[in-house]
Amino acid sequence: MKVYFVSLGCPKNLSDTEVLMGKFALGGYKITLDPKEADTIVVNTCAFLKAARDEAISVIKEMSEWKKKGKCRQLLAAGCLPRYYGAIEGARGRVPVQGIDGIIYSIGLHECSAPRIKATQPWYAYVKISEGCDNRCSYCLIPKIRGRLRHRKIQDILSEVKALAKRGVKEIIYIAQDTTAYPDLPKLLRSTARIKGVHWIRVMYAHPAHLSRSTIKVMAEEKKIVKYIDLPIQHSENTILKAMGRKYNRNTIEIQLKLLREEVPGIAIRTSVIVGFPGETERDFKNLKEFIKQAKFDRLGVFPYSREKGTKAFNMKGQVPEKVKSRRVLDLMKLQAGISRKTNAKLAGRTLEVLIEEKKGKDLVGRSYRDAPEIDGRVIVRNAKKVNPGVFIGSVILASGSYDLLGKTAI
Repeated sequence: MKVYFVSLGCPKNLSDTEVLMGKFALGGYKITLDPKEADTIVVNTCAFLKAARDEAISVIKEMSEWKKKGKCRQLLAAGCLPRYYGAIEGARGRVPVQGIDGIIYSIGLHECSAPRIKATQPWYAYVKISEGCDNRCSYCLIPKIRGRLRHRKIQDILSEVKALAKRGVKEIIYIAQDTTAYPDLPKLLRSTARIKGVHWIRVMYAHPAHLSRSTIKVMAEEKKIVKYIDLPIQHSENTILKAMGRKYNRNTIEIQLKLLREEVPGIAIRTSVIVGFPGETERDFKNLKEFIKQAKFDRLGVFPYSREKGTKAFNMKGQVPEKVKSRRVLDLMKLQAGISRKTNAKLAGRTLEVLIEEKKGKDLVGRSYRDAPEIDGRVIVRNAKKVNPGVFIGSVILASGSYDLLGKTAI
């Protein structure tokens, strides 16, 4: 029996997919990379936004065609889409999504004993430290889809990391809906830094309301923790932050940015913002632009507000037209491109440690500590000696653009 997997959405979903694959393998299935060979097809879905649900349904339709003309006997939906239909649309039991024969719900909070087949490159792994969310942001469906916040035991997480390190994983990327809500994140980070074989530790999805001084202190002191943080602020204006239910204000963000840069010199800060939230005026947007100019984030993701049924914001007054949202997204991305160019230009002449991930002709392509997989820039090392992917090398930065860096092998 063979099973083919499609994983949609964020790294948290990918982590779930890896555990699902492990469970199927434990049940006697063989994992195949060809849907034509599969007896079972599993689509692990995302349903956070309408665009994600549309993508999931499109992929399910595509996979259903393989079911019709191939040997596949069952098509299963895992993850958030079936939960969305159950929690938001009021459907119960098995949800008939585009002719799916059955539903596997997302695996939720797993333990290190759960079998896992990695779907990422061998040298890095996403490790989920908690599941669900208690923040109740007014625009977000996650608490309804994923449930309340539940934390994994620290020893269970560390056991998983040790097992991954023994398999050759060099970069551990901690993820959750809200990583900084983990009860003893500083202890977890320090303990992870003591594990043999782990070279880089990266923290994603750090909620500003829960980022503590002790976590920042650990980031500054532990060499294995990369000087990088993903800190989604979502907006700068207090009226919008309050309407979003974010439980912090602009002053909190400014203090955190100052502290991070003072305590962790050279830190790369990634953030994300939502534009076009109900009630966002042109003045609010102008102030957000000014804030981004001043803050000079190293990385910025900009997203138009998505009106989601089942959220508090769905019925809010002052809904912003789609054309206005699109224009605001483009404005901010253009602004950030200029900021990134200037920030990257300052790296010229510096030697950065680079994790090589692929060969391209005579060049090597990899990531520095400033770059998370898939979402950030790359370092292109010109005319480099042959180095296998998964190896760290030093690279002297020669030039840069808005996103990527160009370097040579350090002597």
